[in-house]
Amino acid sequence: MNVFEAMGLAWQGIVSNKLRSFLTALGVIIGVAAVIALVSVGQGTTQSITARLSSLGSNLIIVSPAPNMGVRLTVAEASDAQSRIPYLTAALPLLGGSVTAGWEDQSYATTLNGVTANYPAVRDATLAEGQFFTNADVTNRSLVSVLGPTVVQELGITGDPVGQTVAINGYPTTVVGVLTSVGGTSAGTNQDDIVLMPVSSAQRILGTAYVSAIYFQVDTAQHAAVAAGWLQAIFDHTFGRSQSVTVLSQNQLLATVQQATATLTLLLGAIAGVSLLVGGIGIMNIMLVSVIERTREIGIRKAVGARRWQILAQFVFESVALSGMGGIVGIALGVLGARGIATAGTIPATVSLTAVVVAFLFAAAVGVGFGLWPALQASRLDPIVALRHE
Repeated sequence: MNVFEAMGLAWQGIVSNKLRSFLTALGVIIGVAAVIALVSVGQGTTQSITARLSSLGSNLIIVSPAPNMGVRLTVAEASDAQSRIPYLTAALPLLGGSVTAGWEDQSYATTLNGVTANYPAVRDATLAEGQFFTNADVTNRSLVSVLGPTVVQELGITGDPVGQTVAINGYPTTVVGVLTSVGGTSAGTNQDDIVLMPVSSAQRILGTAYVSAIYFQVDTAQHAAVAAGWLQAIFDHTFGRSQSVTVLSQNQLLATVQQATATLTLLLGAIAGVSLLVGGIGIMNIMLVSVIERTREIGIRKAVGARRWQILAQFVFESVALSGMGGIVGIALGVLGARGIATAGTIPATVSLTAVVVAFLFAAAVGVGFGLWPALQASRLDPIVALRHE
């Protein structure tokens, strides 16, 4: 008997016991599907967060007050820090707060960001209509606003929003522009739900002389680490205490997020891999039962000249075929599951070819690993003892 005949006999053994074969492969199916779906969720989350951080702008350093330090940042400190570090090309102070926007008889709770005129350049933002406010508007504390598309929609503004009067916490502002829609994030945050105003005007509306954070733009990514260190030293000297502010570069944020999500993806894959091992144990148990049931058959085959390797090959092929078919079905279910999760929109999921290949190879390895012991047991049976088995 050659290898192909051994494969044929293995296939006959699978087909002749369809229900048992399906139940044997079920653990592998579930395991492979779980690995692909969960790893896809992990990788999709990584890509989504990375895209979100990239949308902040390019080569940014974010300075914010450190917790429990009693530090408050000002617009003047942003300009001062930029002038002292040659690598910084722009400084964008930002003041955030919750406000109520009103138009005619409609009102809507949204987020107000007070910024300077260089916001579009620093944050890579574009306008669908109108124009952004100017440095003169910031200096004069002008009551002008740029609306996000969601705010326009929720207020039900008809016609051209530019030139309309929208009240922000009761202050009448003239709409000078509408941002281009950028959509939501994986965490459910709507990036279009925002109102932008000159930071000086926002301070007036929100009743503060300070800002929430300062965004600094660096000329090249290579200078980000050095500039971040200088910024930390400058602000620590300004406030007279160490670690007075939190300084994070975009590269640091990306590296931290990618490391965390990679660990999460690995953990999810490992958890799902446990079900593959359970499926492998199921294969081994069923194959051991199959050896016992077919003891007499094995004895007859050995009596007519079958060799040990031929018996071994038959049972190994049968185990690998079961895990392989389970792997194929599991891949289909895993891909469908990942796409279903992505379509639902609550959690991002990106199917990776690497995850599919690794899951299938792992399933095949489970078939070989857990099928080898029953196959060895079958190949070692004494033909005389086997022929006496009832």
